[in-house]
Amino acid sequence: MFIFTFLFGVFNSFAPPPDPPDDPGDPITDPSAVPIDGGLIFLAAAGAAYAAKKIKDKKDTQ
Repeated sequence: MFIFTFLFGVFNSFAPPPDPPDDPGDPITDPSAVPIDGGLIFLAAAGAAYAAKKIKDKKDTQ
């Protein structure tokens, strides 16, 4: 176990440092950094399906 720990420490000491993270940009001045994506489409579809179900249920009770 000591040899494994020793070799792991030696190999990690010569490993290159990780790359810095990419700059995400300033969300206030960067117009492409909008958090709205395909999830909005699914939310609208779910709302439309729920509304259609409610309308159908209301017509069935009358």
